[in-house]
Amino acid sequence: MALPSSGTISLSDLQTEFGGSNPISLSEYYQNASPDLVSSNNTGVPNTGNPISLDDFYDSVLANSVTYEIIGGGGEGGGGSYGGSGASGADSSLASSSGTSFTTVTATGGAGGASTGFYTGQAGEASYYGSGGAGGLNSDSGNQSPGYSAPATSYGAGGGGGGSAPFSAYNGGGGGGASTRQTGTLLLAPGSVITVTIGTGGAAIGGGGNGAGGYVKFTANGTDTEFTSSGTYTVPS
Repeated sequence: MALPSSGTISLSDLQTEFGGSNPISLSEYYQNASPDLVSSNNTGVPNTGNPISLDDFYDSVLANSVTYEIIGGGGEGGGGSYGGSGASGADSSLASSSGTSFTTVTATGGAGGASTGFYTGQAGEASYYGSGGAGGLNSDSGNQSPGYSAPATSYGAGGGGGGSAPFSAYNGGGGGGASTRQTGTLLLAPGSVITVTIGTGGAAIGGGGNGAGGYVKFTANGTDTEFTSSGTYTVPS
């Protein structure tokens, strides 16, 4: 719970919020003291060697360390003999909604596959979580097939390109590209809210396989929270 924004703050209040040893000393609570009790989000608290007072701790709060993983949507495969370039996957993002602010984190969606140019439909690019969709079947007799969609649990993987007809035409579609994957750690005050946007896989034409949708995972206090659709995440205490 954050310390008050005005009025009296006691050494006992600091110990309740940030921990520390007895007897309590204000020198324990410098920003870069050892052990490091005061989290870096409290920018008004000075480093050692500078004057410090209890007034420096107005609105201070012990932040929580939140690790994240974010993946965008995979690209759609190219249409091949069915025609059309694949659509790109949509970006996934993490944005500060309330509480501690941070720079928005984005995982870029995968590129759509080329319309044609391959002897056979190309497989979609694999992601961190698994394979992309298989390329479509080729045919010299009009029985070619569209590309296959990436498995739903291959978050961010590309869809397969459509098959070629005839083989010699080199009009198989290119595989969709995989999304980028970002990981990192945020130091956020408990109760801060993150807006989670999950990118959809590319899906616009008939001949290319769809890209897999995006994914986000937060880990705080040893607990994982996963998102496969957009929503909000509240930082725990």
